[in-house]
Amino acid sequence: LLSAFADEAAQDLEGQIQALITNKVPGIELRTVDSVNVADFDSTMTARVKTAFDQASLKVHCLATPLGKVQIDSPLESELERLKRLSQTAHALDCQRLRIFSFYVPAGRAAEYRDEVMMRLERLIEVADAEGVRMFHENEKDIYGDILERCVDIHQTFQSKLGAILDPANYIQVGSDPLQAFKALDAWIEYLHSKDCRRSDGHIVAAGKGDGQIAEILNLFLANHNRQSIAIEPHLYEFASLKTLEIHMTGDPGSGQEVGVVEVVGGVDPAGGEGACSAAVAAALVAGEAVEELCVEAG
Repeated sequence: LLSAFADEAAQDLEGQIQALITNKVPGIELRTVDSVNVADFDSTMTARVKTAFDQASLKVHCLATPLGKVQIDSPLESELERLKRLSQTAHALDCQRLRIFSFYVPAGRAAEYRDEVMMRLERLIEVADAEGVRMFHENEKDIYGDILERCVDIHQTFQSKLGAILDPANYIQVGSDPLQAFKALDAWIEYLHSKDCRRSDGHIVAAGKGDGQIAEILNLFLANHNRQSIAIEPHLYEFASLKTLEIHMTGDPGSGQEVGVVEVVGGVDPAGGEGACSAAVAAALVAGEAVEELCVEAG
């Protein structure tokens, strides 16, 4: 299944659906609609999204949740309760996949917090199992599982209990090699994020145009015919909700200091406005064309 983070094309539900249809992408990584994060959907919003996607014959592939994208000393019970609510949303949308993270830890002190991270992930997994959903960990800058070695640690610890998402650009931005990461995590990777990056300056570029070794990774990924899901996450311009999504924390744990977007290409939205897409199809989904071409090359 090819899916996309359609909130990078439009904020509103109708614009996201149009972008997916125009680009012939049948699935969505559901993150925000009308600038409301999926973690904050109420039953009315969920029902509206479900009806609209069904009418458009689109599938919710995964809820791109912010679970675990909080500081390591934030209250765990809040995350567990948020997971329960998200699980209900997932079931209402006929989806069983949730993207998660492994908590922001103070810079240079990840080893000190390993046991706390693993305990928290274990609790999340227990709740997910009870709720009938499956979680997938994404490598992300400044969380415990940002570099390859710590991602391996996480997946060796939890084995099949926790799936892996490989985001090549995120690995480049922390100095890890995406192809090496794929090979090391192959047993746990169930789908990919198509997002590329230049190593020289950390800028996000269209898939296949950077140092993410996208074609090589796709060849290996598609060699396993039971593993066919690829999600387009271009990050090619500063779409409306990016500042609320791509933050990282500094200072003491629990300080909540936000320092904003770290690495975003200063691109231009050709559709003429922040978040606009629909008919003209904004730059946020242009990378989808590169992904489709690479999928063909990979066979």
